[in-house]
Amino acid sequence: MKKIILSIFMLFALFSNFTSPTVLASSEIDTSVNDEFGKKVDQLLDQKGFSGSILVIRDGKPIYRTSRGYADNANNLDNKKNTAYEIDSVQKSMTAALVMKEVQKGKLTLKTKLSRFYPQVPGSDRITIRQMLDMTSGLSLKGNIGPSSVLSDSGIIAADMKNIKFSNLLYNKWNYQAINYNLLSGILEQLTGKSYRKLFIDNYVKKLHLKKTIFAYNDSSNIQKALGYNNSDPLNATLNYKQPMVTPRSFEYDELGTGQVYMSTHDLFKVEHYIMSGPMLTKASRQTLFKSGSISTYGGGLYHAKNDNFANGWGYGFQTVMHISDNGQNAVVVLENYQRLAADVKPIAKQIYGMANQ
Repeated sequence: MKKIILSIFMLFALFSNFTSPTVLASSEIDTSVNDEFGKKVDQLLDQKGFSGSILVIRDGKPIYRTSRGYADNANNLDNKKNTAYEIDSVQKSMTAALVMKEVQKGKLTLKTKLSRFYPQVPGSDRITIRQMLDMTSGLSLKGNIGPSSVLSDSGIIAADMKNIKFSNLLYNKWNYQAINYNLLSGILEQLTGKSYRKLFIDNYVKKLHLKKTIFAYNDSSNIQKALGYNNSDPLNATLNYKQPMVTPRSFEYDELGTGQVYMSTHDLFKVEHYIMSGPMLTKASRQTLFKSGSISTYGGGLYHAKNDNFANGWGYGFQTVMHISDNGQNAVVVLENYQRLAADVKPIAKQIYGMANQ
């Protein structure tokens, strides 16, 4: 009898480390929220000439949602709540969680050296998985390099090997370099025997039943991917949609694990909520992953402040900003398909997140 009771207790202790997957009670806006909140957000967006979609979540419920501008101006297609946008570097948080899942399984540790997987990388006998997750490895790529043809995942990393640089001066110092996450994606493939794309689809798309998430180099009649736009004058906030960005297919593949996914606001929230509070990682694993490795507060693909974990992405005519609370219940997701410095949405997203938490 004691053994049975003990077994039940152990099972309870095991599962108490997890919370249930993300389930939004409704996709409709919570009408209990004061209209003043929506009016204030609208005023902020009016000042910036926003083009994209925004979702605000409080206590697990959507309290504000809007879509503005064109997903495809030439064909008169509006941005809508289910429009998918390039999330750029926000994808790194998802790659980091996949790495931590393997750590949790005991397949590697955060102290494991890069040389175990890629001994040919300079400095790899000193660089740890932890340093790569936190952008303190000292690695970078020489010059502004991009492939001229579509490469396989292993081909992408092989091409990068020819241009990787290790700096003693930057070692153990924060230096944001995408190559860290390219290599982490390759490590995931070596550990699991699966492609990064399959890992992403199995762990996120299928697991969470995401309907508006797709890789940049894929197309689906069920998913409207917004075009990215740019302004020749980055300081001009006027929306004119005269310059749709044309991204070479080879570049879309090359952003391995770092910015090759399109998502809707709802899908992005579901994934980040799942990472922050779902059963993918234990509480201890999340605390370890999100521990900042430098004064930048960057740790495991996200920047961290008090009850505010955030990420931003920029490129190919898109800008993404995401803020989420420690428990995953409060969040702001901003997806914009018009890239220009004059309308940088990072301060707006932070302000909206602060307003939503009041």
